[in-house]
Amino acid sequence: MLRKKYKVVSLGDRHALIHLSDRVAILTKALKRPGKNGRRARLISAYFGFNSQDEAIAFVAQLRRQFPNAYCQIRGAQRLDAAVEVKVRQFEGLERFTWELAVTPVIAPPVTAARARADLFGTELAIASNVVSFGRNEAPLANRTRPLCVAGKSID
Repeated sequence: MLRKKYKVVSLGDRHALIHLSDRVAILTKALKRPGKNGRRARLISAYFGFNSQDEAIAFVAQLRRQFPNAYCQIRGAQRLDAAVEVKVRQFEGLERFTWELAVTPVIAPPVTAARARADLFGTELAIASNVVSFGRNEAPLANRTRPLCVAGKSID
């Protein structure tokens, strides 16, 4: 059985970039003292590389379905040898998610770029139901009185 090879790049100031595969890397910070369960490093962020921006958008849409509060940034590749990379900051479950992707890449059904954008940003603007329209008269601002009722309810 072949062993996986990992490449560790020291970035200085106790930070290290660990390449788990050619498309997955994590950024860690070494702790001064062992932490919980004897940990010696803390995961700062993870990087996932893609060939195009549409693939990256589809990945972020799938990631946000599983982890809605995850911070994701799509940008030109800075840490990986790819055209586009997605930087994901630390959240609960990121370490396990990253290792699973590094060991066995997820083969998901293809998602179109339009569908991924719709999942991320929504297809239409929501109509605000809590906006109150006040009838403004042409009186000067100093003499304007405040409305006595809003949506049928008294303010006083």
